[in-house]
Amino acid sequence: MKISVIIPYYNPDNDPELEELLIMAAKSALDNLTGISEHEVIIVNDGSPSDPNLDALSGFSIKYLRRPHGMLGAARNTGMDNATGDVITFLDADDCYYPNTLEPCLKAMTETGADVLGFGMVRTLNRETAVSHSSEKPVFSSPVSGNNYMLNHNLPGSACRYLISLSLIRNNSLRFVENAFIEDEEFTPRLMHFSQRYVETTLPVYAYCIREGSIITTETPETIQAKSADTLKALASLVQFKDRHQSEPHDGIDRKINFLAMDYLRRILRRKDWREKIEPGKDSLRRIGLYPLRGHYSMKYRLFSILSRSRAGLFLLYLAEKRYK
Repeated sequence: MKISVIIPYYNPDNDPELEELLIMAAKSALDNLTGISEHEVIIVNDGSPSDPNLDALSGFSIKYLRRPHGMLGAARNTGMDNATGDVITFLDADDCYYPNTLEPCLKAMTETGADVLGFGMVRTLNRETAVSHSSEKPVFSSPVSGNNYMLNHNLPGSACRYLISLSLIRNNSLRFVENAFIEDEEFTPRLMHFSQRYVETTLPVYAYCIREGSIITTETPETIQAKSADTLKALASLVQFKDRHQSEPHDGIDRKINFLAMDYLRRILRRKDWREKIEPGKDSLRRIGLYPLRGHYSMKYRLFSILSRSRAGLFLLYLAEKRYK
């Protein structure tokens, strides 16, 4: 089984630290796979003005591509278009893999016939911790359909948490939305809808390194507004997708859509100007048929659904978000 690791790279200011992080990310993949599995690491330069120095990766199976800037989704699409592996996975350029963790996941994917395999992701502020060995013995679930998984679990949105059969992506024409801050939350539910054999493990494989100044941690009024708008677009797109697949089991993606709608309102309630934004936010959800919140899922979801229908309830939810964010 050949694996393609796709690493988007965007360094508009030619920051040497970002270049160093890219090398560390690629090395973490290569250290995991060299001598274990046929592999390629695909680095996609997403419109950075300069090329990174990849001399430290010479002699390894590296494919380097350039494209105009289109944000993470566009870079990942370019990587998928050029991948030659049976399996792909996504690694952000400022993150890395824990040592010796991809091999058992690839083995489990082969043994179970999984078309998607999910693994653990650990948030860390300390890159030294991120490269320490994991002593956890991996345990893998039995295969289930992606629809059944979404119906009974909160689906992790990050596309970096999965090994994915490339044929599953190409047979279903799956793509990331481009030029958007929110690309995973639309892609991952579609992926899981088509998955017939999903397997997961809690084994920590992916070290998600929190870096000041990254897209995730940057919270300006402009980025907050852009993320909110992109979330609405993703929700509208997922509703249309669900409507096109009414003849297939879709209660799992229904659940995911409803939880994303709740998260959209929660994000507004974390804003300082939430009183001004909450009613327009509810109206936006109402236009795509997602407000009032529907469904009877977890107790937290049901309570949020009830409280979100009144001004007093929204104030209580605001206080809860302020306390626990």
